[in-house]
Amino acid sequence: MTWNHNNWTVYAATLFITIAVLVAGQLVWNNYGIAKPLNKSMQDIPGVEGATWNEAGKNSDGITITVTLGQVADLQKTYNQIMSTSKKILGRRSFSVILDDHRTPELESLYYDIHYYVQEAITTGNFAAMADSIKAHARTAQVEARVYVDAKYVYVELTKGQTALYSVIPRQSSSQEVK
Repeated sequence: MTWNHNNWTVYAATLFITIAVLVAGQLVWNNYGIAKPLNKSMQDIPGVEGATWNEAGKNSDGITITVTLGQVADLQKTYNQIMSTSKKILGRRSFSVILDDHRTPELESLYYDIHYYVQEAITTGNFAAMADSIKAHARTAQVEARVYVDAKYVYVELTKGQTALYSVIPRQSSSQEVK
């Protein structure tokens, strides 16, 4: 069988077109099969202003979803809705959620002052004392604090006026790695 120049050109063009169609199909699927449904579903959750996602590289863990929060009435309920919506849309794909809020340096400073109470309560199990200490510390800074605890996380809300800091702290470390 002899190969002439025209056959190689046809094969190369076919390969190029096939790869272009596959890449275009993947981009369309990511946009209409994941990004738009994810953003629409997230915006149906009270307190969520928007959501974006990035698929991590080969050495990373799945998808990172960044959720922008406005004023949230109950962080625990909102976070659980975010997680269940993400699982419903992404299925078995691994993902992590990053909460983007409207924090100020004042709220961040207060959070760093009180995060010791959270870590101590996770270790000792004395969550009532943690909540009392956080609320007392926040009261002196004229900040409203709400604390929720469930089997997996400790949820901390710090609000002052139109600004807010939301933090979800796992009660058990999922890995020994420091990130």
